[in-house]
Amino acid sequence: MRITMAVNGTRGDIQPAVILAGALAARGHDVRVGVPPHPFGLPAQLRASGRAFGHDTRAPLEEVRRVRNEAGRNPLRRVQAVAAVNRTGWSDSVDDLADLTAGADAIITGFTTEAIALPFAEALRIPLISLHHAPVRANARVGPLPQLPGALGGPLVPAQWAAAEQLMRLATRGQEAALRARLGVRPAGAPLAGLIAGNAGIEIQAYDPMFAITGDSRWDASPRPRPVVGFIDLAVRHSGPDPALDAWLEAGGPPVYFGFGSMPIRDSQSTVSAMVRAARRIGRRALICAGWSGPPENVPSGADVYFAETVDHHSVLSRCAAAVHHGGAGTTAAALRHGVPSVVCWFGADQPFWGAQLRRVGAGMSMPGRKLTVDALESALRAIDTDVSRRRASNAARALVGPDEALAEAVAAVETVTGRSADRVREVAR
Repeated sequence: MRITMAVNGTRGDIQPAVILAGALAARGHDVRVGVPPHPFGLPAQLRASGRAFGHDTRAPLEEVRRVRNEAGRNPLRRVQAVAAVNRTGWSDSVDDLADLTAGADAIITGFTTEAIALPFAEALRIPLISLHHAPVRANARVGPLPQLPGALGGPLVPAQWAAAEQLMRLATRGQEAALRARLGVRPAGAPLAGLIAGNAGIEIQAYDPMFAITGDSRWDASPRPRPVVGFIDLAVRHSGPDPALDAWLEAGGPPVYFGFGSMPIRDSQSTVSAMVRAARRIGRRALICAGWSGPPENVPSGADVYFAETVDHHSVLSRCAAAVHHGGAGTTAAALRHGVPSVVCWFGADQPFWGAQLRRVGAGMSMPGRKLTVDALESALRAIDTDVSRRRASNAARALVGPDEALAEAVAAVETVTGRSADRVREVAR
């Protein structure tokens, strides 16, 4: 079976998809993988497996930071800014997907590229399989913008979903109409969630069942299956040892890990300073993963501070006392797997949801990234750098579906919806 895997976004979006693609290929399927150019932080062996798809993710993230500053707190200007960012890279993604889907029997994509992938799936009359890293369809438990007041279980959540779906339709309707006309498929007469409901695919929930939406009539009414498979991540170390970092880790007590991945930090100098000072106040060293923002020009010095561009979460987090991160699904999963309590300093998207979930299971604290100060960070770290928090985080880690099991469930879900197992693929090949 020929499967097109086309995903865009950051490492947290790309890595699970590429891992799934590798597992499908190992079972005999012909898998074409499209990932954004220069996927920062993706392990080398995974990065080499994909072709270019869409735009370099860093560019629109930098644009997000710029337009947010210009829009301020004006909601209309913010909607207009989001719409402008959503249009970034659309034409490149369309052209690349046209090549990637030639002869495909199924398309697997992420939430951010569903609107582009769905018309191709309709034109080819094949299933569209979505890979979701948090609940992103209408429900009564979590809203589309979890950072808004009342978006985590409040009475206004259904109204927020209705408004968000209409706004997203307005943001992309011009490009979507042109794409559908080009492919000769039906015009978009409804928001994406309504259109995609008619496709014979599934929506794989790539996070642990302990965080799943249950007992919700809106969620359960979906005609598309939504199997909750678990966090799809690597079960083993995925990069070679870093002798300098290993030596630093061995030279002292467990540090606090700080890493905001691809999040564009407005003032990296003051943010890094707050990290180091907060860690020192609680008597911990600071391991800082600079990510896309890079280290500031004047970095705090000292034997108790270590800067790295990227780190292997699997080999590093187990040696840390606590983690401070943005709450991306991938980093959240890594911290949970290693039983490390977290402080989530969220910026948007699904990050507030993950911060709230860590707090719910007793494995972390949550705060807006814009409120990150040395005092706030010190207070949050003191709250989680305790034996009680570590015990609760360890309990959560033991309850998680294992990465191998999650991957196997995802593979089975893909093969089930297409109706063609790897055994049948091999029979046809003979």
